[in-house]
This record gives sequence, structure tokens and C-alpha cells, in this order.
Amino acid sequence: MAARRTYPRDTVENALLVARALKDHNGGNPWQTEEVANALSIARTNNRFFYQTAASRDYGFTVGTRDAAEISLTELGRQAVYPSGPESEYQARLQGFLNIDVFNQVLHHFGGSKLPDMRYLSNTLETQFNIDKSYHEEFVEIFTANCRYLGIGATWDPSKRAERPSGPIESSEIVTLATPTEGEDTGQVCFVIMPFTERQDDHPPGFFDEVLNRIFIPAAIAAGFEVKTALRKGSDVIQSTIVNDLLSADLVLADLTEHNPNVLFELGMRMAEDKPVVLVRAKGTGAIFDVDNMLRVAEYDPTVWPSSVEKDVPTLTEHIKAGWDSRGDGNSYLGILRRSS
Repeated sequence: MAARRTYPRDTVENALLVARALKDHNGGNPWQTEEVANALSIARTNNRFFYQTAASRDYGFTVGTRDAAEISLTELGRQAVYPSGPESEYQARLQGFLNIDVFNQVLHHFGGSKLPDMRYLSNTLETQFNIDKSYHEEFVEIFTANCRYLGIGATWDPSKRAERPSGPIESSEIVTLATPTEGEDTGQVCFVIMPFTERQDDHPPGFFDEVLNRIFIPAAIAAGFEVKTALRKGSDVIQSTIVNDLLSADLVLADLTEHNPNVLFELGMRMAEDKPVVLVRAKGTGAIFDVDNMLRVAEYDPTVWPSSVEKDVPTLTEHIKAGWDSRGDGNSYLGILRRSS
């Protein structure tokens, strides 16, 4: 018998997009499933839509999935998208996460979001939480992404769970992801801009988190950079905090995969300031004519297999070093345009 998941294959953040579509486009009323898919700019037959609607159902925000005639809000979903205030909104999102028994159990077992190395964690997930070994990495990615979205840190006190992180929920946070070890730290910051949500069916939920954690962070650390990024919470709006860090960072690494509009817009702002950037994309990503003709774009293997990561990290490390070392040589995007004008 094939193993089955005991948790949603998508995050709370992505699941809430289903509930928000009902609110924003149909007044919070039940809506034909085909129309929900259209509002999310996803084909109804797309597996991505299936996982997203199934996750929204499992977290308790909506009723009905891809195969239902219509999708409707639950009371919890209504609280999440029509909150009486920030606390009510946060509590609805948190409750959705805790509605998944295995997420709740793992959170309490380890006392927070920090999980042991997979070498030690795997046996616990399999024997104590009945998660099939083939799903361990996926489970950790979704669990960790949910904790990050909800502001759950390394320690978790259930008695204080009514307290939400300070600041507005619909904001972006600039976070430091990793810092080089002493002696290897250049004192420079690499700011990563990349998609936060997978929009294409060939990129499963958690794909970009995996790329960030397994490829980008190790490569930037090896190049001597502190790594920062912006974690959007509930909105794709480009916040002033993102702009400030985007423009002040020593180097920006931009992932062009899926041609994400926000990434391209943020990259344009950075290029307009004529500050150092390094460009990457998953193999198979279509070219962007003006960019590809003028700047080098390093590619990584989208399988993110251990064997491919082993090759991609050192390649990207050298790409980052080269991008930094070539700053000020006149070969930036604006520098090339000025010479050709």
C-alpha cells in the first residue's frame, strides 16, 4: 500500500489565498470552483490548484477542493480574512496550523520550530509520528515554512500562544538567514530576492524554500557573505523595508525562475542604482532577452538532488565571488548601456 501524507502539501500562507480569493472576488460567498481557480490564475486541472485547495480545507479555512462544484468559507476562514483585529487574524492563522495534528504534535514535542538534523530527526518522524520516510524532507520544509510565517521561534510556549509577533501581520520582515564563521566573514551582506510561492506546476510546494536553504545560503556563506532576505507575510506588496535593504545591501542575488514579477521589479530597482547583482535561475527557465544578452546568468538543477546540490553550490559560490569582484568595472547593466549609447 502506498504511503500517504498526514499533513497538507501546501503552507498556511498559500492555503489562505483560496479564502482570500472568495473574499476579494466574491464577497466571501460560496463560489464555483472554476471561478476560484481563475481568480488564483491557476488552471482548475493543475495539480497545484488541487494541493492548494486541499490544504485550505485541511487547515479548516474552506470547504470544497478542486473536485467540488463550489468552495466556501468556514467560520475559521472567515475570521482569517474578515478579522476583527490583528490578534483575531493571527489567531485564525495559528489555529489553522494547529488543526493539523502532526504539526501540533511535532511543535509540542520539540518545543518550537527548531528541529534536529535529519540524521537524528528521521527516526522520530517515522516511529513516533508515523510519517513515511519518503515524505520527511517535504514535511520539514512545510512545517518550517509555516513556523516562519507564523513567527514561531525555536521555543514554543502554548500558554502564550495568544501573543502574536510584534508588528502588522500584512508586512514583510527582513531576516538574517545565515552568517559566515569567524575568519571567513567579509563583513558584506548578500540580499536574496526570489519567488516566495511556486506558481508553476513543475515546481512543487516548498521548492523555493529548498533552493534557498540548500543552494543559495550555503553558496553565499562560502563566498563570505551574510545572507538576508525578505519574508512576506500575507501579501505580495513590495514594502519599504524591502526597498531599503534591497538598495543598501552590498550584493543582491536574484533568482529569475518563473519570471516572478516582484523579483523582476526589485531587480530593476537595484539595476537602476547601478549596484552589484548576481543572477541565477533554474535550468529550463526561459531567457529574458535584454538581461541574458548582457549579463551572465548561472543555472542550478531544479531537481535539488544531493548530487546536483553538491555541484551547484561551489559553482554558485564562484558566481557570487565573481559578481562581487567585478563591481565597479563598468560591466554592470547600466554600464554596458551607457557604453553602447
